[in-house]
Amino acid sequence: MKKGLLLLTCLAILSGCWDRTELKELGIAVGVAIDKDADTGNYIFSSLMLRPASFSTQSNSTTRPFEEVVTNGKTVFEAIRKVNLVFDRKGFYGHNKIILISEELAKEGILPILDAFQRGKEFREYVYICIVKNAAASEILASSTNAATILPAIHLRNLVDHTDIQFNAAKIDLLNFYKQVLASGINPVVGVLEFEKDRFSKKHVKISGGGVFNKDKLVGYLNEKETRGYRWGKGEVKTAALSVPSPVNEERFDTVEVKNVKSKIKPTIKGDEISFIISVNGEGIIAEQQSIATFESQTERLDYSRKIEGKMKKIIEKEIKMAMEKAQKKLKSDILGFGNALNQEDPKTWNKVKKDWKERFTEVPYTVSVNFSVKTTGLMRGPFQPRY
Repeated sequence: MKKGLLLLTCLAILSGCWDRTELKELGIAVGVAIDKDADTGNYIFSSLMLRPASFSTQSNSTTRPFEEVVTNGKTVFEAIRKVNLVFDRKGFYGHNKIILISEELAKEGILPILDAFQRGKEFREYVYICIVKNAAASEILASSTNAATILPAIHLRNLVDHTDIQFNAAKIDLLNFYKQVLASGINPVVGVLEFEKDRFSKKHVKISGGGVFNKDKLVGYLNEKETRGYRWGKGEVKTAALSVPSPVNEERFDTVEVKNVKSKIKPTIKGDEISFIISVNGEGIIAEQQSIATFESQTERLDYSRKIEGKMKKIIEKEIKMAMEKAQKKLKSDILGFGNALNQEDPKTWNKVKKDWKERFTEVPYTVSVNFSVKTTGLMRGPFQPRY
């Protein structure tokens, strides 16, 4: 009797999920874009939904592997729900890769837009956020030029990922955007997508520079060099290739492959005076030499390395100062988190100055200290030279 009762109890518990949705009923979204309707002021919500039949191995489908579904609403959540009225599957956003927001909406403030994504149980916090410049966000979302993948949203996600390889652009996900917007003494910088024409006048999507925010409002942009300076200062450089004029021949270049960068921002407090030190430590290898030179001794090779290190230090310092000049004087946005560093180091002092930090930040003095070392000689024996 007891065994039978136990069996019935197990069957009741293991019988399945009462609120399950079958996979064949889901419309899986891989990318979303939000624009503003100029006539009504409503949000225009565009989502790329997968077409499962296009991936079938049983037939050669000629249709696009995705469907662009466009709805609108007074709120983003309203627009998301309307997807179910025009698409024959229930929208599912657990696999969404990227959120694109138009420049116009970003200038108005994006916390009201992101609220639906932050609250929704399906949306992942690691999804990337990007601002779309000089185009509709929906237009970038559906563009597939220069893409190896058949899904534009995956292509865009990969472009953002690749900023870790060459750091001319910023990147941030939903979680870290919220952390910085809601924190004291730091403002986020967001990746920027726009169309660019190549030398054949073919238009393709490019990620370049960074969109600077003051809290949740877009206030301006960093160009590529300024964005590099920002990422140097944040210690967000994992690997990159940087070309410097050769110590042997200034008309030719040597390429340094950056391997590891760490940075620290330390406040210095003397009475009412507050200043900061941006310390950057990096290392790399010489990956390429254009200059033709022969090094006869280890001393010559080491001297060459020291000169490369000196050039790298100057470039890093210059680019950090370029980013800070733009942030302090033009955009008035604490992108490196001076205020946040002060709060962590001396909360008492921070509480005294945080009310007027936006104005005080624009004049706060700082110094940049860079240490860069070439760890291996790579091609240091000298480039291959022709025999005559």
